Amino acid sequence: MAWRSSGTNNTEMVDKLKRFGVISRDHVEDGFRRVDRKFFVPGGSEAMAHSDQPLKDGNVHISAPHIYGSAMEALNLIPDSSISFLNVGSGTGYISCIASEILGKNSLNYGVELHDDVIEHCKSSIAKWKTNTVEERNGISVFHFMDNTADIQIIKGNGLNILKSKGESIIGFDRIYIGAAVNKEDLANITKLLSPGGILVGPVDDELVKVVRVGNISLEMEDDHMGIGDEDASLSGLNEEFTSQILSGVRFAPLVMSPVVNTVIPANVWNPSIQRGYPLEFKFQVRQLLMCSNSQLIQPLPRVPSHEKRLNTAAMLPKTIWLEILSYTHRKWFEPEQNETDYLKRRLREEKAKVVKAEKARREAEERCLAAERERAVYRLLARRWQSRLNVLLSQQDNQDENTRQQDEAAEELSDLLDLSGGAQNHHNMVVRFENRSTLSGLRAMLQQLSENAPDEGDDSDSEEEASSGDEEAGADNMEEDDARENQHNSDEDDNLLELLEDGNESESDDFASAVGEDSDDNDSIIMEDVDQNVDTAIAKGQRADDQPRSVSMTSDDL
Repeated sequence: MAWRSSGTNNTEMVDKLKRFGVISRDHVEDGFRRVDRKFFVPGGSEAMAHSDQPLKDGNVHISAPHIYGSAMEALNLIPDSSISFLNVGSGTGYISCIASEILGKNSLNYGVELHDDVIEHCKSSIAKWKTNTVEERNGISVFHFMDNTADIQIIKGNGLNILKSKGESIIGFDRIYIGAAVNKEDLANITKLLSPGGILVGPVDDELVKVVRVGNISLEMEDDHMGIGDEDASLSGLNEEFTSQILSGVRFAPLVMSPVVNTVIPANVWNPSIQRGYPLEFKFQVRQLLMCSNSQLIQPLPRVPSHEKRLNTAAMLPKTIWLEILSYTHRKWFEPEQNETDYLKRRLREEKAKVVKAEKARREAEERCLAAERERAVYRLLARRWQSRLNVLLSQQDNQDENTRQQDEAAEELSDLLDLSGGAQNHHNMVVRFENRSTLSGLRAMLQQLSENAPDEGDDSDSEEEASSGDEEAGADNMEEDDARENQHNSDEDDNLLELLEDGNESESDDFASAVGEDSDDNDSIIMEDVDQNVDTAIAKGQRADDQPRSVSMTSDDL
């Protein structure tokens, strides 16, 4: 995933490139791990060497790691092969070193750079990365390594002015990477440097593009398409002979167009010392020629086959002549030239292999998706269980906190009461006296109500007696007179009883108040005991009055 592959070191950066799918091939991953980016960043940017972002200081510029990862994947490099690689605008040399690590000793690795300060930075960066010896010849810096890493040749020149008719460009390059943005016209010129079946990757305007050359472009076709002022024909020729694919959107600095310097990439001249750097087919044919050179002209005749079918394998020329002849050949001299049909067949086989690989990757992705869904279901079930348990624990904790709070509040109220108990004795006594007076006034009101209801009850009893003894008309008058006298007597007694109670209550109140006023300081404990008893009695009476209905049954004799 773009812009998210930063790390604290090179290993962590490559791990994230792998994790986010920027790189997928093992040999590309190994190449990035073997070449640490910190050796190639501009001076002063070492702290951000493994951040997934471009870094620039003057002419020295290095792209973000995920851009290089996408480019190396698209180039489809073949490990330990004889592929030729060209880096147009090689810059710091970072991607050239990665390609050299992947391709191995038998490959050719060229870089073209215009600025002298950038070339010097490239030299110092490669020296920090790996021990090497630098050979300078005619503006070309050749880095020779002691291990299986391919030699790297950095050429001073302009990548937009590479001559196709001279040097190694005649044969073409199998892989080309462009390190700076070019327009479509310049892209058409650079794609001519591709050999049949070659791949080019680079930024075109604001897009990272992959171009594959399908077949050969004849000289007649080139002359027809490259007429004066006919730029559209050039692009149509590109579309006919090449296939293109947009990989992603990018922002690159443009490739410098001036000064115009005709750049020639020197051809690789064969000699026995560099034989190991050539393709396998070339090495096999050279071995056969040299073994047969200077052999005897007349060889023993085999018994079989017949004389007409004999084959003389002796090389007629001496070895020195063959060495001179081979020096004029190129790397692909002995490779059979493929026509368009053969090339398309090979491409078809490659595409089928890619389809099989993609199908396998799809099945693996589906299996991982199913496994992830099952794992998600398990985790979801566990999350629900833990959520229910957490809710129970939280409710218990809330209840416990509420109980604790209530206990604390009760304790605070009790402590406040205990603190105020000493200074509130007089107030408490006044409350008790008030409650006693209220109790006495309540009793007086109850007795008064009874006295008011007593005549009504007498009348009711008289009416009932008259109804029950309705047959005794003769003694009715006498009974009514007796009842009237009796009621008068009862009312007099009630009045006397109320007066007696009021006088007694007032005297008891005065005595109690005087007793409290005189002995409040000396007899506080005794008074409090009496008050507590009175309060308990009043509370008990009040509870009974609240819990049970009041009923009074009194007769006239009792009154």
